[in-house]
Amino acid sequence: MHNNHEENIKAVTQMALQFLAEAIGQCPAGLERSANRDIVFAVLGFQYGAVQSAAYVAGLSENATAGIATDVVSRINGMDQESVSKFLALMPTLAEKEYPPIGIGGKAIIGFYNSATDEEKLATAASLREILRQIDEA
Repeated sequence: MHNNHEENIKAVTQMALQFLAEAIGQCPAGLERSANRDIVFAVLGFQYGAVQSAAYVAGLSENATAGIATDVVSRINGMDQESVSKFLALMPTLAEKEYPPIGIGGKAIIGFYNSATDEEKLATAASLREILRQIDEA
């Protein structure tokens, strides 16, 4: 990505915000106000996975990644950082248990930025919508 650590943090933050805004834009309206815990964890897990993946590619440390995740998730969802921190504290455990939305989010952001066409970008961004559809059907 970039040579400077600060530039990498800014680039990963911007990349994650752009991708997640696109992904959320592909989802049903009112998603950010959902009280369904399965949906909340799926969305936050997807977002966490996307940030983790982008930060890993940029070679950022765990501390830098945690800061970016807190910043991005709070900004994209309009949540206070304290609430976000509580949710994100659970994500490493869920990642160890291979919680699917985390892995899907991680793959989707890379696929989004490696897509050659707008259609491919939309398909990767729509992966969050597919997760939510599966939760609704369960």
